[in-house]
Amino acid sequence: MTDAEIIRALRKFYEGLFPKVCSNCGRRFATLRDYIVATQRLWPSVDYDIELDNYKTLKPIGGLAMANCLCGSTLTLSSREMPLSQTHLMLEWVRAESERRGSSPTEILEWLRDEVRKQVLAESPREQPPEPMKSGMPDSTDPTPMPVAPAAEPPPRQG
Repeated sequence: MTDAEIIRALRKFYEGLFPKVCSNCGRRFATLRDYIVATQRLWPSVDYDIELDNYKTLKPIGGLAMANCLCGSTLTLSSREMPLSQTHLMLEWVRAESERRGSSPTEILEWLRDEVRKQVLAESPREQPPEPMKSGMPDSTDPTPMPVAPAAEPPPRQG
């Protein structure tokens, strides 16, 4: 696999993990981009199969990329549910690139994380459909008009 192919595959996998909700504060991250923008990245990514030098595992433990929500809670993105064939391709690519570049697997994983983040952030945000209203509230099909609050009066002019 090329750098571009591995980055594209990882991005597609991680985009598929959304929407994601913080279990502490309930903040909803609709997309990977929302998550990257609204969280604080934590220490290096780790892949436990790589740590155990088990690049051809039949039962992957997977890897974790951690970040803090605005509320301070730690959130994780895990590769545990990645399809086995894709896991094997990714692990082998990391092993080969580590040898080729003379870098540790952790450095390769961080480079991948950085590249996916750069790619996601380089794109302008997509227009998201409005969130559905909470139950008990009228939705867009309710024919009852919503009350309109009066406009706030402008502040008095100084001077």
